[in-house]
Amino acid sequence: MRYYFMNQDMKDFFLDVEMLSSQVLEITHEGRKQTLKIKNLAGKRFYSFDGIAWKKLANLGVNETLVSNSEVYKVFRGYKPSGLNKGGAGALITQMPGKVVKLMFKEGDKISKGETVLILEAMKMENEIKSGAEGIIKSVNVKEGQALEAGFLMVEIEETK
Repeated sequence: MRYYFMNQDMKDFFLDVEMLSSQVLEITHEGRKQTLKIKNLAGKRFYSFDGIAWKKLANLGVNETLVSNSEVYKVFRGYKPSGLNKGGAGALITQMPGKVVKLMFKEGDKISKGETVLILEAMKMENEIKSGAEGIIKSVNVKEGQALEAGFLMVEIEETK
C-alpha cells in the first residue's frame, strides 16, 4: 500500500509498505527497500530495523496528521488528493493510473470546495476526487470510462474566492 505524506508547504513524499508477515514490513522509499521487524508489547506496537533498538510505531488512520521533529505531515493512504500539490487548488490531476467511473459536473457548473467532482477507479478502489477550490468548472478533459495515466489534468476549476 502506498502512503503519501504532505507537509504544510505542500512538499510531499511517499512510501510503499508491504506486509510480509504479521511481524515483518518491507518499506520502499526512492527505490531503496528496508525491512522492519514489528512486535506487540502491552497493547502497543514497536518497530526495529536491526532487531536490537526498538521504537514505538504510530498508528495512523486515513487522512490523519503525523508530527515529526519540526514538520507536520498530512497522511493519505493509497492516494493523494488531486489539486493539493501541482497545478494549484483548481487543477484536478491524476496521481496514479485509473479509470473515470462517473462525472458529477460539466463545464460551466458552479462548485464548492470539497464537493465530489468525479469518481476515479484506481487500484480496484473507487476514489472520490474532490474540488480543492470554490468556483466554476472551466474545463472537463475526461469522459466516463476513459483510462488515464498519472499526471493527467482531468478538470480545471476557475476559482471565485
